[in-house]
Amino acid sequence: MIIGIDARFAVHNRRGIGNYTLKLIQNLAEIDIKNEYILYIDIDDSNNVLPKKDNFKTKKIFPSNYFLWEQISLPIQAKRDAVEILHCTGNTAPILLDRRIKKVVTIHDVMYLKDYSTIPQSLSMYQRWGRTYRKMIVPRAIKHIAKVVTVSNFSKNDIKEHLPALKEDAILVTHEAADERFSKIGGDIQRSKVSDKFDIKGNYILTLGALDPRKNTKMVINTFLHLKSEKKINVNLVIAGIPNWRQTEFYKTVQESSFREDIIFTDFISEEDMVLLYNCATVFLYPSLYEGFGIPPLEAMACGTPVITSNTTSIPEIVGNAAFLIDPLNDKDLKDALLSLLNNEDLRNDFIERGFKRAKEFSWNKMAKETLQIYESLRHEN
Repeated sequence: MIIGIDARFAVHNRRGIGNYTLKLIQNLAEIDIKNEYILYIDIDDSNNVLPKKDNFKTKKIFPSNYFLWEQISLPIQAKRDAVEILHCTGNTAPILLDRRIKKVVTIHDVMYLKDYSTIPQSLSMYQRWGRTYRKMIVPRAIKHIAKVVTVSNFSKNDIKEHLPALKEDAILVTHEAADERFSKIGGDIQRSKVSDKFDIKGNYILTLGALDPRKNTKMVINTFLHLKSEKKINVNLVIAGIPNWRQTEFYKTVQESSFREDIIFTDFISEEDMVLLYNCATVFLYPSLYEGFGIPPLEAMACGTPVITSNTTSIPEIVGNAAFLIDPLNDKDLKDALLSLLNNEDLRNDFIERGFKRAKEFSWNKMAKETLQIYESLRHEN
């Protein structure tokens, strides 16, 4: 078969969808030598992350404009290339596609179809535009779909609720995983690297920040400042991954506090640096309001860091009993969890051991094999 994959997200700065897309492609390259793959991108693969295999070709198509690329350029190019299956990996897909091409779409979540009272509106114009675009495109794009791939049973049920036109047997679950590079390394050398690179002195709590309200960065900061003011904790807070963080309300809040020296912001973080930050953190916080899967808790677990995360959406399905679960809307829950883990070494060690075991239950290779089975099943469908 000739299989086209929307690989745009793999060659940009990667977070959730980008990591999923890249790991899918890389693992398909390891297990499949029979089928031909065409990887469609909108910018150059400057970091050379895409596979260099005889049965994998990369095509850059124009223009880079998101809407025009996806709705016009991609379907035209896929038809020219005689693609038999087109796998769109980032929640959306072309509405109009040659009927001879079987359309597979990975829908990671359907939060863009939810009311703002459930999923608050982001401060980022780009994210707000993306939410509007998906809300407009997805219900139309699934009308002539072969299969929907999603990343958790929670997401499958959510998709069924918000996209009732889809038949249940058209929605298939393939779990994500933490990359193999996320592992325990430890040691004083690593702590020295973290200190030198990020100017972090002493122990710290790590969280992934975002302008998107569902990541709950505001509550994390307010809870940390409250615990500091009560002199109940003696650690720093590292907020990783917020672009232009000096222009955010988060930074303004911190600068107006008495503990501005105890909170460290960083811009986008590479996987290599995230491994260091996870390994040297005392606790990892991930009190997200909504996740279709949620890879970061597994990454932290694989690095031997105890995790505090939410008891909602897909997260309990993914972390099992290997994380300290809290109500992400309850700051007292977060305070109590932090104090428990920071002050109880035995409890921390218990979660660390459970976390190692849980992270090993997920595999990108397994996910790629399950996805390949989906492609193969479509070969025989009319």
